[in-house]
Amino acid sequence: MTSDTPVSVWQGEFRLFGVTLHCHVLDNGMRIIEAADLEALLEAMESGGVLPIADDEIAAFARWQRGMD
Repeated sequence: MTSDTPVSVWQGEFRLFGVTLHCHVLDNGMRIIEAADLEALLEAMESGGVLPIADDEIAAFARWQRGMD
């Protein structure tokens, strides 16, 4: 029996605003951030007490998001 459920073929971490984001690339090309990490990121951004973001961190995340990794 085969499944059409996508599976993670890559996983890694990015640190934005003091929050570690566990990210995945699925075998169908979709890029996802684990839900709890995304919630933590939004909470950190909402609180206004976020840490500064390093240029290299945001650049690496942007490349991953665009599939340029």
